[in-house]
Amino acid sequence: MLKAKAILNAFYERLIFLKPAYVSNVVKTDVDSEQEFPLVALVMGSDIREEFTKEMYQHSLTLYTDIYVRTAKDSLDDQTLDIREQIEIQLLQNPKLDLDYVFKIELQSMDAPDYNGEGVDYSSKVRIEWLVEYFSQHGNPSA
Repeated sequence: MLKAKAILNAFYERLIFLKPAYVSNVVKTDVDSEQEFPLVALVMGSDIREEFTKEMYQHSLTLYTDIYVRTAKDSLDDQTLDIREQIEIQLLQNPKLDLDYVFKIELQSMDAPDYNGEGVDYSSKVRIEWLVEYFSQHGNPSA
């Protein structure tokens, strides 16, 4: 299996533990309007590869965890930050994801919330950017 795919799957497996206590669902794509909130979407970003040695590449894989919340206006930030805390606990308590080729997971940033005040409930979306650094062999991206 391609290492980037294995990392994506390992991230997802850790995020799934947010259900049902903190979120209704965890998905691996962008969200459509029919989804039940709150939820977390795992979205893949760039995977930059650089020469490390004659035999190995070093990769910098960007992953995003998007937090979607729909609730009363006064509760948006609290609920978002509670979910963020649980995401950080799940991902940072094992910074190698139990994968021997991963050597670093780092929270890069959290975007400002995108608030929407239309309708009865308020909603927001927050994107958290993660950097995962890992190694792969020349000529074999799965090894």
